[in-house]
Amino acid sequence: MKTHHVGIIVENIEKDAELYKKLGYQQIGEPVNDMNQFNRILFLTNSLDGSRIELIEALDDRSSVINLPQGYAHICYETEDLDAAIEDFKREKTGVVFTKKLVAPAIDNSSVVFAYLKNKTIIEFVEKV
Repeated sequence: MKTHHVGIIVENIEKDAELYKKLGYQQIGEPVNDMNQFNRILFLTNSLDGSRIELIEALDDRSSVINLPQGYAHICYETEDLDAAIEDFKREKTGVVFTKKLVAPAIDNSSVVFAYLKNKTIIEFVEKV
C-alpha cells in the first residue's frame, strides 16, 4: 500500500490552508462537506513531491473529530482492494478496525475504513478508484 494522505485537524480550513501554502502546498479544489462524519475537508498537494495532506474542520458537535486535539489525525493508505486489506490487517493482528465502510465525499466517494494500530495511531484505508 502507498500513502494517500496525512490528515490534520484544524480549527479553520482557510486560515490553515494559507500556512501550508507557504510550505509549498497547493489547494486541490474547494472544501467539501462530509455529512457522513460531519467534517469539512480540504486536500492540498506538495508541488515538489506530490504528497497530500487533508485538512479536517469539524462542522458541528456531531463531528468525528470534535473531541480530538488539533494537529495530526491519521495516515491514510491507498489499497486496490479494501476488503482484502482489512482482512490482512485483522489476520496480522496489527490493530483494531473501529468503523464500518464509509463513503468519503472528498475522495471521489471512495470507500474508507478507520482503524487503530496497536500503538493507538489512527490510520485510514481508502480503496483506489
